[in-house]
Amino acid sequence: MRRHLTHRRGISMAETVISILLIGFVLGSTLQIVGPMARSTSVHADRLIAANLAAELTEEIATKRWASPSAGDPDLIGPDVGEIRATYDDVDDYDAWSAAPPMLSTGVPNTALAGWSRRVNVDHVLVSDASTISGTYTGLKRVTVTVFKGDIELARVESLHSDSADLLGFIVP
Repeated sequence: MRRHLTHRRGISMAETVISILLIGFVLGSTLQIVGPMARSTSVHADRLIAANLAAELTEEIATKRWASPSAGDPDLIGPDVGEIRATYDDVDDYDAWSAAPPMLSTGVPNTALAGWSRRVNVDHVLVSDASTISGTYTGLKRVTVTVFKGDIELARVESLHSDSADLLGFIVP
């Protein structure tokens, strides 16, 4: 007896299903690896933007005088009556200042950063321990600039400002 050999043409349904399952498994595994990497890159980019926003405002504040030229109560912190950011002339004028979205020093909002905000706090602190807030004049002010995206804090920069020239302008990491 002679066997009759037939040549198969194409692929069977079972082979198709197995191929689809294998491709799905490989694709699913790849997405599990790539997804967190993409999110990580986005978080890293946000942190860089936040660090730059904090540094920019910290540098702006560092260019101001330690105390207001119009000598008032040295215990009082905050802007003088009628002052706006464009006319701030001393470090403590920035106390309780915030903007969302972050604004340029000219007062123009940076609309590309919708959902972002910056806040500033200024406190009298002890010379012997700059982490301790004092309610009265000590000769040392701590300025804290905080940057948020939504409700998430992404950057914080603290700088110390002294009425003494030998302590002026150093930054606490």
